[in-house]
Amino acid sequence: MAHITWNEIDDQQYNFEDYYCAFLDILGYKYSMKLFFQGKFNLFGRIQRAMRFAGVETSPQNSPDKIITRIFSDSIILTAPKSDVDICCFLNYIGQLTTYFGLEGLFLRGGVSCGKLFEITENSDNNYSFLAAEGLVKAYQMEMTAVYPMIVIDDNIISDITLSDFVVMNETKYIFNNAKFIINAQANNETDIIAELQELIDKKDSFSDVHIREKYEWLINYYLWYIEVCQKKYGKFDLSRFAPFDKEKKMKYIFLSLIHI
Repeated sequence: MAHITWNEIDDQQYNFEDYYCAFLDILGYKYSMKLFFQGKFNLFGRIQRAMRFAGVETSPQNSPDKIITRIFSDSIILTAPKSDVDICCFLNYIGQLTTYFGLEGLFLRGGVSCGKLFEITENSDNNYSFLAAEGLVKAYQMEMTAVYPMIVIDDNIISDITLSDFVVMNETKYIFNNAKFIINAQANNETDIIAELQELIDKKDSFSDVHIREKYEWLINYYLWYIEVCQKKYGKFDLSRFAPFDKEKKMKYIFLSLIHI
């Protein structure tokens, strides 16, 4: 039995700060890794390029916006102090990540939350790092409830979001509207969108696994829904060009509305 003084370590107190946290999972990582080791898919190069174009910084010293990114295997962890970083800036950063990873054929699913955080980084005094974050645990739990390539937002931080069109109600979940980073609401990249939709359909049709196909189906339906939303607001799209995609629409994928704060 430990000496009575052994547990006096629990009397030590620390200062905790609220942080926005995101846990993102790279979908299909196992399959991509298999192709990587077969020399058929440059997984490292594609992730490296996506992170570079997204402006990722992995150290506090190099991050002017104080958003820190950590990546390990198929997991990406983002943290930012709530007192210094606006949630919309945090979500905008996630939007950049989802966009550039998507261009590499790598889709992200995840959760965003907030809570107390404590971190010790590896330095001359510590030969290890330590991270404990309430928001990260919540974000991970939300990612586990998301079936499709979506970023679920904690109900408790919705009121922090001050910009319109950042949040979509998908059935019973608030999700980050990353389609706005892919689809220009004024239809300025209409041709690119059509090419992206066709590429998603071709990729979907290349898989026989129902669960994988459904993930692509959901993403296709999400993009088509957002195009309709933009058309109602601005009327800039030539919908006749999107008519061939009507056969891809599935009633089971429900997008209720954009949330205007």
